[in-house]
Amino acid sequence: MTGDGMIVGNADSRVSNHLKAWIKQASVVVVGVIGEGTTKELQSQWEQPFTDDSLGSMFRKAGGAIQAFTGLTSQTTFNTRLVWMGNLPHSINLVLRFYALSDARREVEEPIRELEKMASPDLNTALPAGRIPQYVTLSIGRKVIYPECVITGVSVPLDKETTRDGYLVRADVALQIQTSQMLNKSEIDATYG
Repeated sequence: MTGDGMIVGNADSRVSNHLKAWIKQASVVVVGVIGEGTTKELQSQWEQPFTDDSLGSMFRKAGGAIQAFTGLTSQTTFNTRLVWMGNLPHSINLVLRFYALSDARREVEEPIRELEKMASPDLNTALPAGRIPQYVTLSIGRKVIYPECVITGVSVPLDKETTRDGYLVRADVALQIQTSQMLNKSEIDATYG
């Protein structure tokens, strides 16, 4: 994932690549140590479309009266049947830890700036046809790989130690990232590197 281009962020060779994440967009690669709280989530949407489809619901007052007097219901277990309505894109809550070994600007400030740029559009002032935020490629620990993702959130702490020049010395940056679309069962294996 490195290739030609600018690499900013964690350069600590003492940290295993399996404990780092790489986010690439165009010719920029941001590298950070995977922080505590990093998760990925897959959600399926299941609904009960038949909940209100019963004889009693068609004749609500009569059905309610019968239930009140007899204790019987017109509902069936079929009315509670779940129907799959689709999956959401994979969602990754990625905490990236940046800390300065020798150059706070390059190892902490620049990766944060690049992540914000990756999440931002490039719009024109008055005319349409600006560009939406571009996809990023995400590699977590060299094992979990997603080629088309969008960054939907970047949270940066502003209350950490700084150098004399005002650069953050360390920061845990929380990112919300989603795949560009839901993944089919056949695509899951490829995300595991």
